[in-house]
Amino acid sequence: MRRVLFVLLAACGGGPEGPISARVTNYDYKFDIDSRVAHTAITFVAEMGGNCITLPVRGATAASLTNVTLDGEDATGAVMGDALEACGGSVDTGDSATLEADLVIPLATLEDSQVGYSIKPDRQGNPFYYLVSWVGGCDQFSPCDNRADQFATYHFTVSHPANFMVRCPGTIAEHGTSTECTFDMPGGPTYSTFGVAAYPAWTTMDKGSWGGVNVTLYDRAATNIAGAIDSAYHAGFIEWMQSQFGPYPYGSDLRILTAPTYWNGFEHPGNIVLADTLATSTNSVYANATAHTLDHEITHMWAGDQTTLANTYDFVWKEAMAEYLSFVYEDEHAATGVGLRTAAAWKLFAAPSNPSQYYPVPLDSPRPALFDFYGDAYGPGPMVLFRQLEVLTSREKVIGAIKSLLGQPHAVSVDDVLAALAQSTGLDLGGYANAWVRGSGAPDWPKYTVSYTNATNTLVLTMTNAKSTPRGCRFHVALQNSAMDQMQLVEVNTFTGGENQTITVPTPAFTVAKVVLDPLSECLVYSATTSVTRSVRMKPWVADN
Repeated sequence: MRRVLFVLLAACGGGPEGPISARVTNYDYKFDIDSRVAHTAITFVAEMGGNCITLPVRGATAASLTNVTLDGEDATGAVMGDALEACGGSVDTGDSATLEADLVIPLATLEDSQVGYSIKPDRQGNPFYYLVSWVGGCDQFSPCDNRADQFATYHFTVSHPANFMVRCPGTIAEHGTSTECTFDMPGGPTYSTFGVAAYPAWTTMDKGSWGGVNVTLYDRAATNIAGAIDSAYHAGFIEWMQSQFGPYPYGSDLRILTAPTYWNGFEHPGNIVLADTLATSTNSVYANATAHTLDHEITHMWAGDQTTLANTYDFVWKEAMAEYLSFVYEDEHAATGVGLRTAAAWKLFAAPSNPSQYYPVPLDSPRPALFDFYGDAYGPGPMVLFRQLEVLTSREKVIGAIKSLLGQPHAVSVDDVLAALAQSTGLDLGGYANAWVRGSGAPDWPKYTVSYTNATNTLVLTMTNAKSTPRGCRFHVALQNSAMDQMQLVEVNTFTGGENQTITVPTPAFTVAKVVLDPLSECLVYSATTSVTRSVRMKPWVADN
């Protein structure tokens, strides 16, 4: 993430001179989806007065970013690398002012994702236009304060052909060939609120009231997603979320948009974008990819949007929380086994056959870019931050920690999450965090050889890749007979009992023929015999397009 830079330029005019240190409060953004011509008006409050301000902007040149004004006066503007440096009228400390500019949005994205601005056809050839920020990314199409912890209000005016429908966060006003979105609610981080979707193929469907929230699906028949959405189930989920973490943060409406997207879902405030292949894909490891992904994105309304990230390297907590809370509801309200299948999916995402490349919070030097490490949030994250701790203590205590973090517009760090978990569970998580959460290089999660001796009823577990920092947790081992129709679970606690264990088991009522390590997916522990590395890493968070 680039920091917002404040650079001293030549002083001009009366009043305070020098760099303005500022907090952006509003973005008024106009653009045409085809020509990509845009006008941005940024309102900011000067925390330190001056006459010069610098804001990040990527992909701009002196030719593509013009007509720069500062507080209503012509400004001397220069694009220097990935920043706009502008000097104009003086702004006093505590006063509001505006920075305005015309620009042309680059038709460019971050690697093969849709982060940036893109046009992608669906399988019937309909073009999907998508402007999307992601963490630290609003500078791809406007000068902006791209720090992850910043909130603002927004007004989008989008020009488009008459047969297109445009949706973005906030209230909608349609004017034929233009659409306005006005987002004036608290809790609008730039990573998700800067999100505009334009598409000619949507038809709308009223999905009813989910916990007092009016839900509209924007879809096309070929996706089969309308039939895959169980309104009663998701209404129950929103009601449960509200009972735990406070009211739905974004008014009384939720729009669900299906489109040909790179990711399976994205959480714009009040607007969830789902991949149009979710209901037809046969590759998902979840029991119901559509239901799980939709609940994941609904969770982000509270965890990610209303409560957002302190910085880029706190990315893991929002994805881990969205996965974990979806799992808890599945485990308690869906069909038997659905929740456990989700927990098993997390372990698969980080298995030795699909190895994690980074710790959930990477400390490598230099620290990796978000696009390089974010995938390691989806499996290890919910396991080490929440699942392993609920097994060590209780689900009630883990939910209690999350309750203390959510429900208001503010920024939260991984350290804040760990502190809340330590407070609620009563566990000392200092060593735990250094073993499971933060680190350099590939984490190489614990691997065990496991054996059972029938004659002595002895279970032996030996870690084959011990580290200097013990990686303790609690899990079970299943003893099974040859027909696999009888089973006895044996508890193993390496958090308090040491990494290697020899356990004398109460005599089973059968001859043990098979030993299964962690059948309930309670910890990131793996059999030492499953260490084949994939040539291409599984990316279950990427849509099946």
